[in-house]
Amino acid sequence: MEPIRHAEHLKQYVKKHPDNQMAWYLLGKQYEDQGKAAKANYCFMQAGHVYEAFEQRLNPVDEAQAQIQAQAAHAIAWLRKARIRRLWYRTATVAALLLFLVVAWPIGKFSDEDSQEPHARPMDAAAVGVVFVQSKEAGELGEAMHQLSVGERRAALGITARLQPLDGWRNWNGNTALLFAVQRLPAGGVVKMSWYESRLCDCEPADATSAYAAYAEWSQEQEQRWTLGSGIRHYFARSGRWPSSLDDLTKPYPNNMISGDTPLMKAMFNQVLEDAKDEQKQSGSDGKQGAGGGTGASQGQGNGSKNGQGTSSGDQSKLSLSNEPLRIIVDKSVHRLAVVSGDVLVRSYKIGLGGGRTPEGEFNISEKVENPNGRSDGPFGSRGMTLSNTRYAIHGTDEPQSLGGDESLGCIRMSREDVEELYDLVPLGTRVTIQKGGLPDDVSVPDSRFRLDPKQDETNPRGVYAWLD
Repeated sequence: MEPIRHAEHLKQYVKKHPDNQMAWYLLGKQYEDQGKAAKANYCFMQAGHVYEAFEQRLNPVDEAQAQIQAQAAHAIAWLRKARIRRLWYRTATVAALLLFLVVAWPIGKFSDEDSQEPHARPMDAAAVGVVFVQSKEAGELGEAMHQLSVGERRAALGITARLQPLDGWRNWNGNTALLFAVQRLPAGGVVKMSWYESRLCDCEPADATSAYAAYAEWSQEQEQRWTLGSGIRHYFARSGRWPSSLDDLTKPYPNNMISGDTPLMKAMFNQVLEDAKDEQKQSGSDGKQGAGGGTGASQGQGNGSKNGQGTSSGDQSKLSLSNEPLRIIVDKSVHRLAVVSGDVLVRSYKIGLGGGRTPEGEFNISEKVENPNGRSDGPFGSRGMTLSNTRYAIHGTDEPQSLGGDESLGCIRMSREDVEELYDLVPLGTRVTIQKGGLPDDVSVPDSRFRLDPKQDETNPRGVYAWLD
């Protein structure tokens, strides 16, 4: 019989001869040479004793099972010593999750490379994947483990996190709890589980210092992705075409869709652009409706739900962050301005308003300008954002003591640090909802503020602004 040398021939051969363990072993070695660990592990599992004979070790599944069995034996011994009935449920939950990981991680569906998702997160050695849960129930934790192990968020380090709830929102800058991590080890098919809450594993929790550092870096990346994705979608809504490069978004005033960029935004531009195109195709719309909010003021509460969160264009997974463009909610009752995406409270600032002189309704940011008074310390501060081509604006102030009160003539006043961060965070076209109610009283900002590297002149030398201050 002619030797079978190539992966394609081997694939066809094992489909016709699925009981040939040697063929499975050879195909697995082909995938291993190509760096495709998941497919290699599947083949080695099918190879059974042939793999063990040639490699002189257990196959990846048996190795993982041996690890889990050792952990389970330890848990059972501990349980017997404790003799507390309520701990049976906890141990069973942990065992179920660990068993789920053993079964789901190496097996997966054996398929050709063409069947993989075109925009799946790459298997990069430095990649971090994060899954968010809203509860600590076994089912939700099990699904999170699946996503980090074989799902679209698989990465070298996968983290399961829970954002702090805050009056119906998930607080991006609150006390985020990391529950557990799944780390891939160099040996193919081997993962390390680290639990960070003793109540979940009835164990001594692992040191989460490095996981929190990785999460902090990832969250800064996510903020840049929010801003870039929002800018791309608003550019399409405004021009009817997709940006060809990041330069299309960072033009001088008045076409300064976003106020600058970062090296990471340059690196992620193509991926975020493709994601936006895919969403537009799936929605079946032209992308122009709803991306930028209304074109003028409208009375009442707009489309927001009771807490101002609104509705998304499709059900969002509990384990995901929203892909909705960033939008702004102004709550006149507590003098707060928040930047949100879905049900995530990205920022919440203290502001000054004008009481009844500040209108309620739907607007959008129709203009962004630096130093609207020609200097950074004028009545309108260092940044200004016009609302729907009206005389109302979000801007800085030279009267910081007025924040938290109703002393303006209708505009929205912010401190310098806050308005400069907001200016960088949200693009032209951002939807602004002014209403009473919907936001918590808490201010929510990070220790390290969001900043972009400016690329163009964003001043308006010919502009004389007559905002209502």
